[in-house]
Amino acid sequence: MTTAPAPTLARSASERKAAQRARDVRAVTEAIGCEANADARALVELLRLGLLNKKKEAWQQRSAWRAWCEMGRRNGWIDGNARVIDPDPDA
Repeated sequence: MTTAPAPTLARSASERKAAQRARDVRAVTEAIGCEANADARALVELLRLGLLNKKKEAWQQRSAWRAWCEMGRRNGWIDGNARVIDPDPDA
């Protein structure tokens, strides 16, 4: 037994934009700690959060560092087999 897909609702531009922002926030939240599986948009946002916030939390700095390393691996700035030294191994 198959069910028919739900009908699409006509949404305004502001509603679509708000829905996209909500998806982006959710993607960033899910990317924290598993940057290797995150999409590029989430990595950029993690990097922005870690670099631009005036009051940086330790998790933001570490997540930004991991996002930078992952972006480097994907784009060839960092050799994928190279071991990148963690700036704060105790955290």
